[in-house]
This record gives sequence, C-alpha cells and structure tokens, in this order.
Amino acid sequence: MNNLNFAQRIRLLALLMMRRYLLMAGMSLIPFSFIRVLVIRICGITIGKGCYVGFHVAFDTNFPELITIGDNVSISHNVAIYTHTITPVKSRLATVYDSKAAVIIHDGAWLSAGSMIVPGVEIGADCMIGAGSVVTRSTEPGSLYAGNPARLIKRIVFKDGLP
Repeated sequence: MNNLNFAQRIRLLALLMMRRYLLMAGMSLIPFSFIRVLVIRICGITIGKGCYVGFHVAFDTNFPELITIGDNVSISHNVAIYTHTITPVKSRLATVYDSKAAVIIHDGAWLSAGSMIVPGVEIGADCMIGAGSVVTRSTEPGSLYAGNPARLIKRIVFKDGLP
C-alpha cells in the first residue's frame, strides 16, 4: 500500500468500503441463495459448491478472506461468523482483545438459524450446529453441537451407516 499514490489509495479504500456494504446489504436484500453465494465470493470469502446461504447472514466484513466454507454447507438465516476481536477504540480492553483468526467450515456442515461462530473456530465435516448456539471451540465431524457455549450433544448416525 505504501507504493500507491493518493488516487490509487482512494480507489482502494472505496473498493473495500463497497465490498463491506455489498456483503452486509446483499445478505438481506438478494432473493436467491445462489446469488448470495456469488456475492460472498466477490467479497473475498472462499465458499465451495452446492452451498445454501440464508437471509441476514452476518459475515465478518473486516476480514472476510479469513472465512473458508466447504462444499454442500447450509448456513441458515441470521447466522453470524466473525474472524476478529479488534476495535478501533483506544481502551485497556482493546489491548487484551486484539486478535484475528480464521474460521473454517468443512464440507456438509449445517449452521442452524441464529447461531454464532467466533474467531479461530473450525466446524467439522457433517457437523450440525443447533439454532441459537454460540460456537467458541472447534467441533468434531459428524456431531451435533448446541447451546451457549455450544457443547457436544451427540454423534450423528447417518442413514448409510458410515460415521
């Protein structure tokens, strides 16, 4: 960024602001999931094939590039996925909570309505997160987690008999 002239810096800033507002508004206004997925890709989030993204999903707009979503993932309405705990406010707390970390959601996972994923969490493949849950730790594949904070409820038994 130091190599950019003033006009280039302004253009870059405008692009970053547009990305942020496109990500925020797009999740509420765009009527079809496949178009929301396209917007998510444009805004820097890595998302696989066959995914569903519901309305009002809040992705971290400061560091969307730290979010990776696998194939065939369902993200229900009002889910929030955050990758940072950084604030521009100069406070004592800001010196303690000043981190950013990737969020990875593996293939086949299902984030139910109103759940929240915090920085540094990895959701295992074929893992279901119950509605309204707050996931503060990584989850195991093929399991159901629920609660605040989310905890393991049970291992899922799939119809094909495989774990």
